[in-house]
Amino acid sequence: MVALRSRRLETLLGATISSVTHSQVVALAQGRVAEDYDLDFKSELYGTSDSAKRSLAVDVAAMANTAGGLIILGMDEDDQGHASTPTYVEVTDAEINRMHQVLAVQVAPLPRLDVRAVQNTDRPGTGFILIAVPRSPLGPHAVVVNDSLRYPRRHGRTTTYLSESDVAQAYRDRFTGLQSRFDVAVQHEKYLVDRMNTSTSVYAVVTLVPDLDGHVEIDRAGFEAFQLETAGRTPLLVHGDSWGRASVGPDRFIADIGYRDPDDAGDVLFHALACALHKTGAGSIAIEVSRREQPGDDAEIDDEWLVVTIASGIRFLAGHARDRAAAAGTASLRATVVPISTQSRAVLTHRRPYGRSQRLGSQRVGDLAAATVLADVGDLVDDGASLLSATHGLCAGLMQGFGFPEPLQVTSAGELRRDYWSRYSVGDPDEFAARNRLTFEP
Repeated sequence: MVALRSRRLETLLGATISSVTHSQVVALAQGRVAEDYDLDFKSELYGTSDSAKRSLAVDVAAMANTAGGLIILGMDEDDQGHASTPTYVEVTDAEINRMHQVLAVQVAPLPRLDVRAVQNTDRPGTGFILIAVPRSPLGPHAVVVNDSLRYPRRHGRTTTYLSESDVAQAYRDRFTGLQSRFDVAVQHEKYLVDRMNTSTSVYAVVTLVPDLDGHVEIDRAGFEAFQLETAGRTPLLVHGDSWGRASVGPDRFIADIGYRDPDDAGDVLFHALACALHKTGAGSIAIEVSRREQPGDDAEIDDEWLVVTIASGIRFLAGHARDRAAAAGTASLRATVVPISTQSRAVLTHRRPYGRSQRLGSQRVGDLAAATVLADVGDLVDDGASLLSATHGLCAGLMQGFGFPEPLQVTSAGELRRDYWSRYSVGDPDEFAARNRLTFEP
């Protein structure tokens, strides 16, 4: 899966960059599509000379420092920068690996990018090479030019370089941008939590905000599609509550299990499971992890179930961001457990090996800080290791508030630990792993 998602480029190509075909790339020449800030044509491969390697690094860094974009090798252009004639280049794994190696040495920090070969079906071994570069949250990206660091960016069809003041501002934007995304995550989280029934239920709440916003229309057609995509399905990695009701809020789709307390004469509160998914690809999901018999009782939060709910929430939100809203890049993830207060405390427990609830950690918590991590949006949907690694980070941040160091069920490298799963939470651990494309630690 190619990380770069661009409605403009996908409209020009007639497909996503991940799925575009040889004939669709050729059609760019037939339609005389012009180069722009996010599209660059090269008639040949980047060579092996120092200047050619630097050109590759500058072109990629410039895309990452601006709005992201696509470099197509094997397409000639006319004097006005319009695609004119497919020239085709040699398409080999060795050439793709060479470009990755050049970029790893020449660009700092190395941005996220994907290099994809599109074969010419009539001339095997030749075709186009596509270099897809999303806008990077790690910018500015530097290239060594004449023994000094230069920071390129796209300006229309051309490449310019950032001034000293531009570079300073770019570094400020990098760090303030990260904080602003977590601030946005807090806002999305609050929108959902304020609508949850928290009288006796306790929820794990996961929130995702993509660095590169996507867009999904909140209109009748979009809502009907959302209803079909959620009805009767569960967001959990195990069997559990399913979506039963869909609605909309300001700039977002909402789903819950459709339960309403018959004694509730006021506003409808969500119970057990709910989500609010913003049109930009951001969103929050709340999943019940404990239930108090009486308000004010300690909530017992099972460690295995906490891991399952956090992992489920991450995967569900990443699917909305990537597949529904076409968001991309780095995701800022936040997780917390609510409600916990000095009047309604919580403890972390486990049920291994005898099924009786036993306390973990040293703290009975009345004030639990949120946990945060960063991860790639696409990897959270497709890559089991990335999903579990992000789960480990969020769960460790929460569990340390209880005086327990990390989740025992998953590793920071993104693997399952077999000895710490029981049938109480996931059923057969081997079947659970196979169904969700997860692997066990050796």
